[in-house]
Amino acid sequence: MDDTERAGLGIMYPVTDREVTFEPETNIEAGAIGGPSAGLMFSLEIYNQLTEGDITKGLNIAGSGSIDEDGNIGRIGGIKQKVVAAENSGIDVFFAPDDDLGEISNYEEAMEAAEDINAEMEVVAVKTFDDAITFLESYEPRLISLL
Repeated sequence: MDDTERAGLGIMYPVTDREVTFEPETNIEAGAIGGPSAGLMFSLEIYNQLTEGDITKGLNIAGSGSIDEDGNIGRIGGIKQKVVAAENSGIDVFFAPDDDLGEISNYEEAMEAAEDINAEMEVVAVKTFDDAITFLESYEPRLISLL
């Protein structure tokens, strides 16, 4: 790019303009996290705090995906790097968007990355917020044989 060219960011229409109120009031300390790819994980944490018990059942959970107001999980960038970071952090379950927007889905990319590094964590495909909740509610820990 030379000095006369400029990069830009466009916003496509329709843009949803609405005021959102929370009851109870919700405060998220996001630190350096920016962009929409933490939408699924923020939503799961809020849900976990507003319901009885711990939906994680003690699992170390990570994942990525944007989320819309209907609970649909959207494609994100850098999924392979996120899988490697999650595996290196000792994560048990990684949620990956099962989209149909590219040649292969984010979930398929995540599975490729997990196989490349012989990941021990379970990579789970999610299309909706409810898919993640259903997985967590029905999760049965794997039995490890000590023999």
